[in-house]
Amino acid sequence: MPFDFAPGMSFQGLRDAVALFVLLVQLPIPLFWLVVHPTVGFWQRHPRACYYGVGTSIWALTAVALLLPRAWWLGERFSGPETSGLVALAGAGLIVADLWLIRQVKRDLHWKALLGLPELLPRQRPGRVASAGIYARVRHPRYLGMMLSWTGAVLLTGATRLLVLVAVFMGLALLVTELEERELLARLGEAYADYRRRVPRFLPRLR
Repeated sequence: MPFDFAPGMSFQGLRDAVALFVLLVQLPIPLFWLVVHPTVGFWQRHPRACYYGVGTSIWALTAVALLLPRAWWLGERFSGPETSGLVALAGAGLIVADLWLIRQVKRDLHWKALLGLPELLPRQRPGRVASAGIYARVRHPRYLGMMLSWTGAVLLTGATRLLVLVAVFMGLALLVTELEERELLARLGEAYADYRRRVPRFLPRLR
């Protein structure tokens, strides 16, 4: 029997709403950097247009593409009633893991660096190699967390089409991190090259 948290909203409806919110917040990030990284020289001359123009446009387009046809995105499910509870619990655990990673990243790296200011304003904020805390274990904890959240959102909904969408974005995340590392190598030189040799991209080494 469904659990009603609000008029007309079942337990599955609540899970769907949480999952769509997570995706709406997180999916635009690799799209934004996919636009910025290849033409970073141009955006360094126009940082306000980058954030306010490109950033706002990408988030708005993501909202339209994700929320207006949400019934279509959620129309097919790969998990049935007998397994959906356990699957959703696993999804919630992955989202919590992302929240923990965000906390570690904020502790080890200034929020301005997370916004990409060293890349877009290299003269004002030259940046440095972050190699302490969580960055001593993986080079891209923020993208690792995003991928965990994307997967968690899919498990919350059990939606087959969202699974395909997230699989595509996993590939985009790999591409964006490669572009980001090329920029970091160009800007930070041998210090980042040495860091990249020592620390894995996503999966920490067992110690």
